[in-house]
Amino acid sequence: KNLKKSIPVSFNLYQNYPNPFNPVTNIKFDLHKSSHVSLTVYDILGREVAVLVNEKLSAGSYKVDWNASTYSSGVYFYRLTAGDYTAAKKMILIK
Repeated sequence: KNLKKSIPVSFNLYQNYPNPFNPVTNIKFDLHKSSHVSLTVYDILGREVAVLVNEKLSAGSYKVDWNASTYSSGVYFYRLTAGDYTAAKKMILIK
């Protein structure tokens, strides 16, 4: 979901909120130019568990919700790839 009308000045991946979470969290990110975006969630062993975004998006600020109700408690990582920008953050699911 695109949040703002103004265009950010750089790519940015924010820490999810809330963190720790149970069972839903949201992840925000900024794109300063139109790019193919991939937002993927991995478990502690590096296995891909969810693909939240995999499409071309216009420049802007976005928020994606992840419902982890079918996953077990633990540490997860989420990675944003947009063009040649890549960033990853850690999140904790507590049930």
